Amino acid sequence: MVTNQQNMHMHQMQQMQHNTLQVQPQQVQIQHQIHPPQQAQQQEQHQHVPPQNQQQPQGQQQIPQQQQQQPQAERPNFQMALQPPPQDRLYPTFDALQTDLKAFTRSQGYACVIVSSLNRDTEGNYRRYNLCCSKGGKNYTSHSKGIRNTRSTKTGCPMRLKAVQEKAWPYNDKWHIVVQCAEHNHEPFMGEPGANVPAQFRKIEADGQRWLMIMHREAQCSLRQLTIGIRISFGDKYQYVKKSDVRNMLAKIKREEERKAAAAAVMQGVPADATYTIIPQSHLPPPPAPVQVEQMPSLPAGMQVPDPDLESDDEDDDL
Repeated sequence: MVTNQQNMHMHQMQQMQHNTLQVQPQQVQIQHQIHPPQQAQQQEQHQHVPPQNQQQPQGQQQIPQQQQQQPQAERPNFQMALQPPPQDRLYPTFDALQTDLKAFTRSQGYACVIVSSLNRDTEGNYRRYNLCCSKGGKNYTSHSKGIRNTRSTKTGCPMRLKAVQEKAWPYNDKWHIVVQCAEHNHEPFMGEPGANVPAQFRKIEADGQRWLMIMHREAQCSLRQLTIGIRISFGDKYQYVKKSDVRNMLAKIKREEERKAAAAAVMQGVPADATYTIIPQSHLPPPPAPVQVEQMPSLPAGMQVPDPDLESDDEDDDL
């Protein structure tokens, strides 16, 4: 009896274990559907999120998301204009080189000025000129307390070149340009209204000066008419000339004529072999003002001044 009961108990236990093994896989499947395992979640995250440590192609740097969202403003390409002058041209004189250089730089939106000159020949003429951009040099800070609000146009532009006259072949004693630095740090001058025009574009040369004097003296034109007329008569050469430039040029011509006339009038009474010249009367300094000098009071009638000859012990007056 005891043996039969034990067998029945063992049979029941085996049947319960078998039923439990069948129920557990179903529960695990339900749990996986509701709460997926942690390893599966990590695998899905690795599939959707790009790896951070993955090597990027060469030449590309890792850029933070903030920098990607805020694109940086690109630096303007100043080399669109502002090209350096050609170096393959030969000029017979420095004046011809300067005229061609001025025309070229004007088309590129900048101007060149002479910085220094050196290498004189036996006749005293320079054979080299160092030039730079008109905006080169340090920014000048004015300490004036005047009513005019002026400011410097210098930007420290590094552009440099030199004009050289060489005797060796293939130059054959002609002038040519050597560009030492072709970079600029400013925008080109495009001629827009209100822009600061370089002074080199406003300079009135000999042909313009002759035209101004004829129209000023014979036609009796006003300052405004002269300014408009010189702009129209010479095309683009003097298109940036201002009324102040015309006024200053007329005053300069008048001073030169007065100086020459005064020198010619003075030289009429001077001998031809004289080693001196005479200053015009109009340029002489004014005579000094009279100065009141206090005079000594007169001596009393009974007072006599001792004679130094009577007091001297020397008999001879010779030194």
